[in-house]
Amino acid sequence: MSHRPRRYRKRFACGHRGFGRYCHCCKASQQQQARKQLQKQAQRTAKAQQRQQWQATFADDPIDLQSLPPHVVLKARQLLEALGQGTGYWEMAGKRLKGMREVVRIPVTHRYRLLCHDSGQTIQPLQVLSHEDYNAIARHPRRYLPSVLKCS
Repeated sequence: MSHRPRRYRKRFACGHRGFGRYCHCCKASQQQQARKQLQKQAQRTAKAQQRQQWQATFADDPIDLQSLPPHVVLKARQLLEALGQGTGYWEMAGKRLKGMREVVRIPVTHRYRLLCHDSGQTIQPLQVLSHEDYNAIARHPRRYLPSVLKCS
C-alpha cells in the first residue's frame, strides 16, 4: 500500500490536516466532551436526589435539626431515639442545669449539646445547640430558657 503525498491532504476548518470529509481528531474530542457532559449531568442528578432524600428525613424529627452539620444530625437522631425508648439521660452523660433543674443537657458531640425539659414522667427534647450558644444559656439559664420552654 502506497502512502499518499502531503499535497493531497486537506486543511479542515479547525486547522488540522487530513484526507477524509471531516477532521477525525476533532470528532473524537467532541464525542469525549459529550460523554463527560453526560457523566456530569448524571452526577448532578444523583447528588440532587441524595439532597432531596436527606431533606425528606427531617420531617420525622421531633425538633429542628436542619441547620446542623450531617454528623451532628445523625448523632442527635441516635440520642433522640434512645430517649424515646426510655433510656435515662444519665446513661448518655446528661446532666441537669444548675440554675434550672428541670432542664437537662446531653452532649451530642464535643461542640454540640441537646437541651431537654424533664417534666417528671417524660423528657421532651427542646433543641440542639452549639457549645458557644449553650454557654450563654448555662451562665444565665433564667434569662434565655423561658422563651425556649414556652415554644415547646
